[in-house]
Amino acid sequence: MPNADEIMAFLEELKGKDPRIKACMVAKRGLEGLIMFPPNFKEEISTVWDPLSKNVDDVLSMVARYSSLGLKRMYSEILGYGIFFVALPASDTALAVFTKEENNMRDFETLMGYMDGTVDRILERF
Repeated sequence: MPNADEIMAFLEELKGKDPRIKACMVAKRGLEGLIMFPPNFKEEISTVWDPLSKNVDDVLSMVARYSSLGLKRMYSEILGYGIFFVALPASDTALAVFTKEENNMRDFETLMGYMDGTVDRILERF
């Protein structure tokens, strides 16, 4: 598996692909092994981080439960943030991207394409 520095580099590159991406992370259920870019995103949104992180953890529980059955992507919207998830195959880990737009779903396919490419690069390092 890639180390934390390699994952951070992938996340930084992913965030740079689209100005709508406010943050991205790789995390496991329970928010274990959380790697986030930019690292200060959690502090920037501290007033809403608690409900956002609970939502993310709930989705990661579903990823853990269903990724072995082929679950690939999920989307959640809460407090004006769109959170796009791409599951790492047969795991409880996912890549997540946070957006904050009037219409978070506007360019769903574009964002998912960027995310799929990043997941492929992470998986190549296994």
